[in-house]
Amino acid sequence: GMTDLQMLSGEQTYMTQLEVKLIKQSSPIILSGNITKQLGKKIAFSVSLNNLLKDAAFLSAFLEKKIDDKLRQYSLEGETYLPGVLGVHVIGLLQQREGLWSHGLRIKYGLLGEAKNLHHECSMRQKIEVETGAHGTYKLGIGHEFHCMQTPTYNHKVHLKHEASASWLSSQMEVNYGKHWDEINNKKKLLISQAFKNSSSSSLVSYFMEFTMQVLEKQMNYRTQLQHSHNSQVYLQSSTNFEVQYNDYVPFVAGLQWKDASRNGLKKWEGGLNIDTPWLYLYAAHKLHQPQHSAYLLTMELTTGKALSVKNLVVELFYKDQGNEKEGKVHIYTPATTYLQASTFNHLGRNVLHSYSEMISLWNRLVKNEIHLENNERAKFLCFKIKSTKQEFNFTASYQNLPMPKKTNFSVKTLWRDYKSLPVMLQFEGQIEELKKEKMLYQKRGTFHFRHPFKLPILQSFLLQETFTVDKKQKHYFLETKVLINEVEETVQTLTLGYEPENHYICAGLTHPYNYRLFPKDVEICILT
Repeated sequence: GMTDLQMLSGEQTYMTQLEVKLIKQSSPIILSGNITKQLGKKIAFSVSLNNLLKDAAFLSAFLEKKIDDKLRQYSLEGETYLPGVLGVHVIGLLQQREGLWSHGLRIKYGLLGEAKNLHHECSMRQKIEVETGAHGTYKLGIGHEFHCMQTPTYNHKVHLKHEASASWLSSQMEVNYGKHWDEINNKKKLLISQAFKNSSSSSLVSYFMEFTMQVLEKQMNYRTQLQHSHNSQVYLQSSTNFEVQYNDYVPFVAGLQWKDASRNGLKKWEGGLNIDTPWLYLYAAHKLHQPQHSAYLLTMELTTGKALSVKNLVVELFYKDQGNEKEGKVHIYTPATTYLQASTFNHLGRNVLHSYSEMISLWNRLVKNEIHLENNERAKFLCFKIKSTKQEFNFTASYQNLPMPKKTNFSVKTLWRDYKSLPVMLQFEGQIEELKKEKMLYQKRGTFHFRHPFKLPILQSFLLQETFTVDKKQKHYFLETKVLINEVEETVQTLTLGYEPENHYICAGLTHPYNYRLFPKDVEICILT
């Protein structure tokens, strides 16, 4: 073995060698190596092995650094050889010049029987450049290349460019790949870009965004755009639009608009939405108008196409509130057809409600409805009417209490009218009244009347009337009961109670229209005490 250390012109060289002889007559196996080092600048080393393999095996590397005011550079070169196994030669370079970083690496190699002949080659390069300009502009560029002679499918080149400022941002990336990756007319190429722009000011908000992608090999071209603006100079107004393009075809478009032109506390809003896809087209508009503080008019318009077809469908809603009076309207129509038209008017006064409504639709003719309600201390009234061109229904209920003369009336009536036949009425009435109220005479009467037109196992018409009399002059009490059945058969029953001194009596009488041999039509019985 042998070692040696030398110093020359600032370089330090260290060498060593080891010899091993296994058989007396054979060549010795020699392992040798050296290292050369210049502090802070470069370093090199090599190792070799002789007389062990078919050929000499070796490994060497050289690393150098150069630095000045504008450039920083690092270089690397290495080589190795194992007979019958592997042969490699590597060259690498890394540089920085102000805002630019670049890196390159090239490898030549041989395998097995071709280890000595370096027929295979791969190379890779990267570049990063950063630049900051005036007004805060920032730029970034990145480049990457990879190339192998034996695997052209994986060869590629990538270039990325990015720029940004206070109001915009953009990025572009280009990828070339395949056998012709470094040719201008290469068809295997991917292009991707995106952009964002802010054009806002004190009274305007405006944004724009775009994304594009192209795959030349597949003949694919894709683009997406989004634009939004909001303006408040004269009145509030905003607009948003979104669009997708694919191979010069627009499969999706959407837009949203809104405007607020309210003035003096009166609302005026307008908005619109439109969507267009291969399956559905949709347009919708919305308007809210306040012509006066107590009235609102809402209009909505809808049009659809393709999968669902609706043409110019309009919905109008109107509402008016003036304290005791409230009004509402609904109108749903197209230029060719009216689907629904309805209105209602309501008046609410002191103890009084009056409501009037109308409705006509595609499925029924004009229908009118009226409701009248009164609620006073001595009178209550309810009327409900619904009427069409062919039919009418009327329900009425009332209650009345009169002080002079003292009288109480109540009634319930239901009327059903079909213009092809006679009207049908269901009636229920009652009355209690004071007929006379004197010092020597008091008389009170109660009446109950029920009538219906149906064929049922009950009476169609029934009238009951009772009259009670107190006669102090003639000194008797008198009760008369009348029953009228079906407005024909009348029965009268009387009951008299006399209280004259020493002449008390009770009399009962009955008058009826029926023919009974054992019971006369007119009979009176008295009992004296």
